[in-house]
Amino acid sequence: MASEQGAVGGADKERAFQAALLLGRLRAAGVTSAETSGPVAAAAATAAARIGRRVIRVHGVDRSADVLVLGWDGETAPAAGNLAPGWRIGLSPVPSLVWAACLRAAWPRPERAPFLGRPFRRADVVALCSQLGADREAVKQAVERTLPEAGLIAVDGGELRLGAAVAALPAVVVEGLRRGHHLLPAPRTDVQADEGPASVAPPYEVPSDADPADEMSDGYGMRSAIATLETARRPVPRGELPVLADPAMRAAVEQALLPCGRQLLQTGDGNWVTGFCDPLADALVAEGVGTLAAVDRAVLALVLLHTVAIPRAQGRHRHSRWTGEAHTVTLAELASNRRISKAAMRTALRRLRAAGMVAETTTGRYLPGPALDRMSEARSNLLWEDLILVGRPDGQLAAAIRRRRGLDVPAPPGELPDEPTETDRR
Repeated sequence: MASEQGAVGGADKERAFQAALLLGRLRAAGVTSAETSGPVAAAAATAAARIGRRVIRVHGVDRSADVLVLGWDGETAPAAGNLAPGWRIGLSPVPSLVWAACLRAAWPRPERAPFLGRPFRRADVVALCSQLGADREAVKQAVERTLPEAGLIAVDGGELRLGAAVAALPAVVVEGLRRGHHLLPAPRTDVQADEGPASVAPPYEVPSDADPADEMSDGYGMRSAIATLETARRPVPRGELPVLADPAMRAAVEQALLPCGRQLLQTGDGNWVTGFCDPLADALVAEGVGTLAAVDRAVLALVLLHTVAIPRAQGRHRHSRWTGEAHTVTLAELASNRRISKAAMRTALRRLRAAGMVAETTTGRYLPGPALDRMSEARSNLLWEDLILVGRPDGQLAAAIRRRRGLDVPAPPGELPDEPTETDRR
């Protein structure tokens, strides 16, 4: 009997972890395959509902399979005005303009649902936004990378469609878009064009396996606080979230976030932020979900070396946080590393800025970005150790780090390793 209960408990824990991993994929990648077991999807939907989110199954974007996306419910959907301008995660001006043009091209009739919409041409959107004064290369970047990565459009050669993220927009958001439909920039296309195959099933919300209703009288306040934290570009000042000063509310937020693989963190100066739990972050890294490309990692390492490691070695950086002191570096200084071209470095910096890993001052200087504040203390320590391995790989501290991590430790020149090699045994 005890063994049966242990097996059931182990299965429940595994399902809970897989549900959190599914939600982690959705947060990191925006869209993920719908090929997952029903119990896992239901558990993910239940966990998401407790923090005011919905798991939506979408048809028609990917021709080979359905996908899942993560949306907000109508009650706690983040609203403009909760945070100061620039504090909320969102599109920059050029991608916002491009997205407005894409939405208008795919959605000529506001009385209908915007998703799936009709296909539209890339060239029409690029031409329109360029005529409106946007930089042509920035427009192409938005069409080819920024909007597809956000799930707002899907690209198929020269043809575009609305992406799966549009299917997850709450009804209140869609209604607001309808009221402002006449303000959207309209490309010169035939408004009578086909608006998508009628046979495509509409998106639907994945049902949860339990009643997600929160028994707390202030459940709305808890979900609103989570929505603010989850969509903030940088740590939220304590004064913006006074509800977290209440230990009971803080515990409720932590308990609601945990099944989603998220945790509440407080920075050294007392501000609030959310981040992935370490086991879930490890699993996502193992899958390669939400990770940086090799060139982006190299450029980020260079930024941290110039803005944190070198100033720290010189006694000018005394803060434990990555963003604690504003030491900056220019593109010209970064480009002194000849192994990465300046063009590749500029592109990598643009991606790192979009991910929040790097920030840029108004004078064109770079410094660590606010996303680094989302790391737990353990993961932050690992990054500090990585900088030691990069900055002084032959030092004694680097050797100790390698030994503790179980990595091969190269022997200093002229010294024999502790353990005899195959040649030594002969």
